[in-house]
Amino acid sequence: FRDKPISTANSDKPLQASNRFSHSDIGSPYEQIFLVKRLPTYQKKMSPEAQQIEKTIAPNDRICFVHVGKSGGSTVGCALGFGLHCKNNTKMMDGLLPRRTTNMFHADCYDCFDESAYFLFVVRNPLERIKSAFLYERPYGVNWLKDNYPQYYEKRKAFYMDCPFRFLEDWVQIGLLGKGGSRGSKYRVSDTCEEVARHAVWGTRRYQEHLYFNYQFHLEGLPDNANVLTIRNEHLVDDWNLVEKYIGGEKDVITPENAQTAFPVINKKNMTKDPSVKIDPYSSPKYLSEESTHALCRHLCNEIINYKKILRRSVNLNNLQIEESITELRESCGKYADYEEGDCHYDMPDVEGKLLTFRGYVDKVQIAAVEGHKQRLENPLPRPPKRAEGTEEEQEEKDLVMDDDAYPLPYSL
Repeated sequence: FRDKPISTANSDKPLQASNRFSHSDIGSPYEQIFLVKRLPTYQKKMSPEAQQIEKTIAPNDRICFVHVGKSGGSTVGCALGFGLHCKNNTKMMDGLLPRRTTNMFHADCYDCFDESAYFLFVVRNPLERIKSAFLYERPYGVNWLKDNYPQYYEKRKAFYMDCPFRFLEDWVQIGLLGKGGSRGSKYRVSDTCEEVARHAVWGTRRYQEHLYFNYQFHLEGLPDNANVLTIRNEHLVDDWNLVEKYIGGEKDVITPENAQTAFPVINKKNMTKDPSVKIDPYSSPKYLSEESTHALCRHLCNEIINYKKILRRSVNLNNLQIEESITELRESCGKYADYEEGDCHYDMPDVEGKLLTFRGYVDKVQIAAVEGHKQRLENPLPRPPKRAEGTEEEQEEKDLVMDDDAYPLPYSL
């Protein structure tokens, strides 16, 4: 294809991450990088206890929570004490891991100290993650999208409405395979929509937040030589306990008896409100034929490789656990679970520009501007009270579009 991603395998100018003022008294590295922005509430620890604990932990002892959307991160993030979509965000779980995990890297908000002791990922089978992302961001209608999420209107309209990608199977059949999907054998999609379909799954154009800010973006956004910890969604309880023990905490802090209380399903989309479900011609919203599954895995090949890179960099996982996850991936994606970099039909995307724009690097900002912002943060002006909009439930639904879990968590007990 003319528009296939450009490889970065031979790049001689890797990005160097740097928080120039990481040891200052400013609580937010994000606000050091993006001078006119404030750290979103959902990325903050919410309980007074957690906020006091955070002040006692040096940057190089902290753990950064790397929250890749639709991987189970909201559930884990709430247990860690972050705001996110948590019903009760004033209490974090017991244990050393929630106390040491003080900052978050999520999509276009990198709020971590580069010298953090560890960077904690939550990961999920890439095929299941992309299915969940597709359904989570699917709008109820044009007017609903424009009224509720005007900042995403043009991008999501271009994918879900201007192109015939209302259903998951149609996205693959029509957009990636050039077939008719539910519209019949005589239907032919435009070249523009074929490009939209490919760039969405590759994460090279920003139609959906969860597909654009993917595993590759978060992995390549880490500082050089970062130590990685990983909790696999498919083995959530076991991996949480392993990480807790690895960093010096108690053994088996989560038990089968308290697992459901510790990890309630968070941010689950109510599919009964989605009008598309009522007219869906397929057996379920996540339905993919065998042909479509193969095609989607083929286009996800580089994302699968980045998923495996995260697993292999994880200091808390052994070879048997890594192979366990790859074996599980083979069940859905077959041979693509075993492909390595360079084997895919498409080159690894070049995300340098995306990282510079959205991850951000302090050394790209003028020192004088950073110093000026530092003074403003340390002597803030009073902020006006937040205007209430609608009921608590309506506000919660509008507040955050950037998160997880439209699926039941597969606890491994």
